[in-house]
Amino acid sequence: MKVIFNCIALFIIVFLNSCEDKIDLKLDSVADKYVIVADLHNANTAQMIVINRAVDFSNNSASNPVIGANVIVKNITSGRSYQFVDQSNGEYIMDRMTLREGNSYALSVQMPDGSLYESTCTMPAYVAVDSIGLVRKKTFDEEYIYASLSFLDPPAKENYYKYKIKLNNEDFKFSDVFSDKFNDGLFVEHEIANEDNDIKVGDEIKILRQCIAKDVYTYWSNIKGQNPGSAAPSNPISNISNGALGYFTVSSAQYYDLKVLQTKKL
Repeated sequence: MKVIFNCIALFIIVFLNSCEDKIDLKLDSVADKYVIVADLHNANTAQMIVINRAVDFSNNSASNPVIGANVIVKNITSGRSYQFVDQSNGEYIMDRMTLREGNSYALSVQMPDGSLYESTCTMPAYVAVDSIGLVRKKTFDEEYIYASLSFLDPPAKENYYKYKIKLNNEDFKFSDVFSDKFNDGLFVEHEIANEDNDIKVGDEIKILRQCIAKDVYTYWSNIKGQNPGSAAPSNPISNISNGALGYFTVSSAQYYDLKVLQTKKL
């Protein structure tokens, strides 16, 4: 991998760590539905699935963690099953789980009330990054800093990419998703920022890049396209059965760590 200095000196480390999505999203009336967030990827060995019972967006109460569910992920390709351990707080943990590119996985969640929720996902191959750097852009007299990841998109194949970002000591948050619909087989640059677009000199930036399945891209594309001014935004399209909210993904992934050391004016 080569490192680019795009007007900004940077320090880069590729590292393995754990993180989880932090999503602030108002939903349509959810009628006390279950929310299952099963974001598994091979940048971690430990995996976590979070299950809550949702409340209506007009209700000020927090979501309620589901305790006592039976959570199993099966590698359909190999036949091996993994029983996730209930932590009694809505989190279900598998301490060590090897995920393999090209293998298909099935999620099965049986709730304490007996209802069953299922999903399947095939893990895409990881698309290697050729170069990573930081760029400055000016918009309406304001200058912004973005992380920039460049790579060759594999030709004649649908590819989907998802990014999470962590700035300094904040939590990881969803940043963006991309498809190769208009740049299949081309050399591509993805520019990543945090929600507030306020990356500055001295910040430490951590990025999780995931190669995801199409239905997971659709889910996050729905979130990205939400109109914050809508009184009752629609729920993102889940890939989990039986009307559950949330999503199931098994993705190939890599962490990147950058630090903004100094900059030059445009």
